[in-house]
Formats: sequence, structure tokens, C-alpha cells
Amino acid sequence: MGKPLETSWRHRLQGTLMALFMIGATFAVVALLTSRYSSAQLGQQQGADNTLLQVAAQHLEQAEQLKRDVRLTGRVVAHQSVSLAFEPAGRVSSIIVDRGDAVEEGDMLATLDTRRLESRLAEVAARSDEARASLALAQRQEEREAQLNQNNFASRTALDQARTDRLTLQARLAALAAERASLTADLDDSTLTAPFSGRVIERYVSVGSLISSGTTAFDLVDIEQLEAHLGLPARLAATFVPGEPVTLSVNGHTVSGKVRTRLPQVDNDSRTQTLVVSMEPSTVAVPGDLVELRYGITEPARGYWVPLDALIAADRGLWNVLVAEPLENDRYRVARASVELLHTSGDQAFVRGTLVPGMRMITSGTHRILPGQIVTLSEEVAHAAH
Repeated sequence: MGKPLETSWRHRLQGTLMALFMIGATFAVVALLTSRYSSAQLGQQQGADNTLLQVAAQHLEQAEQLKRDVRLTGRVVAHQSVSLAFEPAGRVSSIIVDRGDAVEEGDMLATLDTRRLESRLAEVAARSDEARASLALAQRQEEREAQLNQNNFASRTALDQARTDRLTLQARLAALAAERASLTADLDDSTLTAPFSGRVIERYVSVGSLISSGTTAFDLVDIEQLEAHLGLPARLAATFVPGEPVTLSVNGHTVSGKVRTRLPQVDNDSRTQTLVVSMEPSTVAVPGDLVELRYGITEPARGYWVPLDALIAADRGLWNVLVAEPLENDRYRVARASVELLHTSGDQAFVRGTLVPGMRMITSGTHRILPGQIVTLSEEVAHAAH
């Protein structure tokens, strides 16, 4: 009985030892796998740290004034322009010029049929001769009546009548002279001439047309003396002085000019003041062309010059920029700052807002990053930042 019990106890001991050995081996394997997994996680974390997105940034420097180019747009206007009309009524007998023709001062443009005027002038001349003859007779009669009255051979009434006849004939002669002068003026006005050198823009009559007094026949403009009329805010208009030279742009060409005056009136609709610039003679500009004036102004304004590419559209007409907030170990957190766009020049924008001098603003790759993301600055930019 003793030997079987000893054998059973030995088998149990061996089983227990084997179980303990298996448990220990299992713990060893688990510990080994856990250690390897932790090492892998640590390696991945270190690799992630080494692959943080690098961005370019710049230090913000505040500007105290804004230098900007101002562009003003206006129109080319003729210094002189007129609608020409015949003063007398009549029938158009000839037209010498047409639309687009250049004319000199005093050139004949068109004429009216003057036969009726010439006939009336001849009639007035005949009536004037008759009135002069009657006046001569009345003067002699008055002289005789005056002598007879002095010798008491004629009454005072006869002398007064002779004097009245003479005065009446003198008045008739004066009226005939005025009528002759009016007819002569109408005869002269029957020939329409150019009051200044220019170009015919429009013709409204034709040969044979029967026109009334004051009917417009031609539109004439002076294309040699041109002006630019530009509207600008009154505060800017005050910066120009008469005689100041300026450079204009018309149809892609440069034209020199001088400020002639500023009209002392502000337009009720646009709230602008008109600047009148006399233009040098040019073949590239005609009345009605658009004209542009560019000049630089400097005005006090606090803000920052930033690249246009760095701006991100926001609500209510505002814009955002991304800035890099410093953390530890040369790491930075991306943050958003709101700005107001004041002016653009080329690829730069002048803004103001929640920025402070010295802040690092991200200048490129803004579409690849989000606020709150951890980034690093590129080596050359980070060095420059220090």
C-alpha cells in the first residue's frame, strides 16, 4: 500500500511543477510582448514628433503710416464745344463740311438761300432814298416857313407843321436804317462759320432743308484743347494745386497734363469734387474717353503688411490670419487672428486687427493646417525669428 501512495504523490508533484513552469513561461512571454509593444509605441511617438508639419512664418512689424497709390477715373472733355445754328430762317443752299471733318476758325460750314433777304435789302434801300428826298424837301419847306414867320407873313402853325414833317421823315429814315442793319446781319448769318478750330461731330441739316430760326445745324468740338474731369474726395482734392504737373493714362497711353482748377462744388450724389486737368495735345485721346490718374499719398494709419496669400476669408467682411504661438521644444500651436483689410498693393495687404508686434504669422501653407495644430517653424525661419 505504501508504494502506490508514494508514486501518486510523486506524479502530483511533477504536475504541480509543470503547471508552475507553464505559468512562469506565460508571464515571461507576456512581459516580453508588452515591452516590445511599448518600445514600438515610443518609436512611433518619436517618429511622429520628428514629422510635425513645418511652416514658414514672419515676425510682424507695425507700420505707423500707409503709403498707397490712388487711382482716379474720369472722362476726357473738350475745352470748347458748341452747337451751331442759323440765326435767320431759310432754306439750306449748300453744305461744305460733314461729320468728322476738321475745320479752322472762320471756315465756312453751310449757307442759306439769301435771295429773299437781298430783295428786302433792295426794297429798304429804295424806301430810304425816297425818305431822304422827302426829308430834303421838308427841310427846305421848314426853312421857308421860318423866314415867313419872322416877317409875319406866315402863321406859327404852318411853321410847326413843317418842323413835324421834317422830324417824321428823319424818324422814318432811322427806322429804315435799323431795318437795313437787321437784314444785313441776317444776310451775314446766312453763312455759318466755325467760331474756333475743331472737328465736326454731328450734322443735322441737308441741302434743301427749310429750317426755322435757331435750328441746330452742326455740333463742333475743339479736339486740340482737351481736359480731364476727375471726381475725387474733397480731402484728396485739396492736395492738388493749380499748375501741378500730373501724368494721365488714356487708352493705355501716357499723357502729360497740368492741374487747371478744382471746381468749388461737391456733387450731391457721389460726394466728390471735380478736378480739372488740362491735357497736352495728343492723338490718342478724344472727348468721351476714360482717363485715369494715379498718384501716391501717405496718410497716418497703424497696421501690418502681410502677404495676400496669408488671408483667409471670414464673416462680416473680415479676414483671418494664422499665427504661431510658441510652446516648448521649438514647437508652436496654430491660432487664428481676425483682421480688417484696409488696402492692397500687388501681392501685399495692409491690415489691422488682433495682431501685436513681434507675433509670428504663418505666411504659407495655410490651407494645410488648422487652428490648434502643433507645428514647427522651418529651420531658416525659426533662426530668423530669434
